[in-house]
Amino acid sequence: MRSASSSLAEGTKFANVLKNKFFLIFIILIATSSVLYAFFIANTYGSLDFQYSPSKLFKDKINPYEQYLSGDHSKFIGAQYPLYSHATYVFFSLFSLLDWETSRLVWSIVNLLLAILSVLIISKKAKLENYEIILIGCILFTSTPFRNCVGNGQISFLVLISYCSIFLNSSFNKNFLLGFSYMKYSFMPILAFVIFFKDGLKGLLISGLFCLIGWFIFSLYLDQNLFHTIFQPIKVAIKGFDSGLARGDLFTILNKNTYHLFNIKPIFLTIVLVLVITFFLAKQISSKKDPLLIISLLSIVNLFTFGHLIYDYVILLPTFIYSFKNYNFIKAKISIIIVLYFWFGIRIYEKLKMYILNIDIITPSNSAILINFGFLVILYLVNLNIRTNSFLKN
Repeated sequence: MRSASSSLAEGTKFANVLKNKFFLIFIILIATSSVLYAFFIANTYGSLDFQYSPSKLFKDKINPYEQYLSGDHSKFIGAQYPLYSHATYVFFSLFSLLDWETSRLVWSIVNLLLAILSVLIISKKAKLENYEIILIGCILFTSTPFRNCVGNGQISFLVLISYCSIFLNSSFNKNFLLGFSYMKYSFMPILAFVIFFKDGLKGLLISGLFCLIGWFIFSLYLDQNLFHTIFQPIKVAIKGFDSGLARGDLFTILNKNTYHLFNIKPIFLTIVLVLVITFFLAKQISSKKDPLLIISLLSIVNLFTFGHLIYDYVILLPTFIYSFKNYNFIKAKISIIIVLYFWFGIRIYEKLKMYILNIDIITPSNSAILINFGFLVILYLVNLNIRTNSFLKN
């Protein structure tokens, strides 16, 4: 086993490299190029997931869920399907006041600002130095999930900034702002369970206020019955989510198998099984005291329980920062390597596969999904007790 002095020397050499001005300028230039490319995508052929179309329908007093479920998708730009909660369209109706070109430019700028704020908030809570914050920001901005998130006009950074509320001291403010992430249902289960274990039913109800108020406003504005609109987002989410692009989660793995128990449709049985597992993981996470560790574990569990596409992997930012903070430990190094795999390795592998097989579009194979799921589980396990070099103690 290496001595403490050798580990300290290694850490000093690593820090000296990061502090080098030429190195920092180099990675800043690369990151700037990546940001500009993401903006180019978002404002030319991209922003196809940006919730502009359903928000505009809502503003024009047309129920976007009913429009989608009717089978007529002509009023949606690209893949801007209403896959999220009612509150999303109340929130994004501000963007629908602008024309399409202006709104997607504004949203891409907002997305970048949310990314920068997330880096600053989490890094400051980790008590990192300025040069370390610059490095981490540049690595994030160079990553595939970042370009994909901004380029597609996704809301993953909105979810991440909502998760940053976990650092607040006020229980009400913390839980209320955490509830903004419920706009995207796939991020809801693990967080809701953790809030319940930590702050009880009261905390859980507070976290649901934003979506609850959004549901009321949505229904009243459209003059529709509350019980008529309540399950519409879930119906669209089940029908509209492209599970074929999910990267490595239990929901996708289980849903590929056929269940014939009690005449329950496979997808509903899968949801129940994943929720049960999520419940026990939440109980484990809720026992932790360090907010940075909690947000890190929440981020990982989100990705390996329910289906997520590549842009959602920006949510691994807290895990990367937590691991970077504890870089001298072996588990932290493993954690960093796995995060970098999801931020860079997956796309490199896909590009190589596309080149070798001479195809333009690629979806994750069953084996790739299993491998990614395995990496995420390992990532969770090494982060549970990262400040030890023992692989047996957790």
